[in-house]
Amino acid sequence: MKNNAIIITGANGNVGSYFAKKYYELGENLILIVHKSEHRTKNLVKDHSDKIKVIQIDLSDYSNLKIKLARVIAKTGWKPDRLIHTATARSHAIKSLSDSDPELWKNIINVNLVGTFNILKTTLKYFKENSNGKIVLFGSNVSRIGLPKGTAYAASKAGIANIGRTLATEEAANNIIINTVSPGPIKIDDSQFSESYRKFRQEYYEEKLRETPLKRCASFQDIFGLCEFLLSKDNSYITGEEFFITGGKI
Repeated sequence: MKNNAIIITGANGNVGSYFAKKYYELGENLILIVHKSEHRTKNLVKDHSDKIKVIQIDLSDYSNLKIKLARVIAKTGWKPDRLIHTATARSHAIKSLSDSDPELWKNIINVNLVGTFNILKTTLKYFKENSNGKIVLFGSNVSRIGLPKGTAYAASKAGIANIGRTLATEEAANNIIINTVSPGPIKIDDSQFSESYRKFRQEYYEEKLRETPLKRCASFQDIFGLCEFLLSKDNSYITGEEFFITGGKI
């Protein structure tokens, strides 16, 4: 339907901005949720403001999120029927649990888990009104293999996958389908990260790619193809699953 819309969180991130561009090219209405920066989506939004609306917000602020999303929906008349939740905070501190700063650790959990709760609670209202909705959450392969010097991130991603499993059961009667996509290493633009974090990522990726049968990172297109199917009309039965995109690594 022409008035349906896709909500994408983390829309200024590497994955989120790629998804925004792809779904715009497919003719979809988009509600893009960003935190602070908009540089990856700025030109797309400027040229196509009739099809794309942006909400700039901290996802941990439930009340503000609820108000801003309601305003966009009221103004456009769109009916959100799909959610892609890519927003995430990473463990930039690169420290073991015993050396981690408690406030930084709590902040990662708050952004990733509370933020997930908030966007789900907000969007479910609209999905349930129409007895229709499909959701893809973004987890990570670290939910099953762990992440040394990144316990908060690993814990939050495992939590997101289990939110997805639980919600799929809770909302099945409302015709709401939810799945989690959990990639291994993805080739991204990491220029915004600190030098120490880029070094950590490089060492981690080199180690994991040695263990990957296909010997490469996942591309955005690898991930998009799966998500496109999970959110499509062709998927009416697959729900509550976690899909690992790891190039053959078990």
